[in-house]
Amino acid sequence: MLSWGVADVELLCERCGLCCDGTLYRRTPLAPGEVEALRSLGADPGGLDAAGAPRGPGLPQPCAALEGTLCVIYAARPARCRRYACLLRRALGEGELDLAEALGVVADARARAAARAPDLERFLDQRFRGHAGPLAAGPPEVPGA
Repeated sequence: MLSWGVADVELLCERCGLCCDGTLYRRTPLAPGEVEALRSLGADPGGLDAAGAPRGPGLPQPCAALEGTLCVIYAARPARCRRYACLLRRALGEGELDLAEALGVVADARARAAARAPDLERFLDQRFRGHAGPLAAGPPEVPGA
């Protein structure tokens, strides 16, 4: 059972956006029908061929629905986005760190990305992705979600 305040986790996500801005992932997998749903909301998923079919396996990042660090289609975001929870979010939820510390990790990630730090991918894997290497296919499923 998670011991966190929901408001802290929501605030972390609202101030972060690294899973949607291209820092953590290059693409987010889409379920059948989500391309049209995104278009109807004015968030063109991009990566489409001349017939309007997706060229790749998902939504290219940075996401067309991201404004700053906020998702403008949050209530209607794709299924994978709804289920995703990075390691930092989980750590905050479990009380392993507080909101200020979590936001400090986000700031550190942004600084490393801006500086093109040689350890950026390792840092993102350890603090956000939770696996040994970069994940090109998009955010992983959350077990049990």
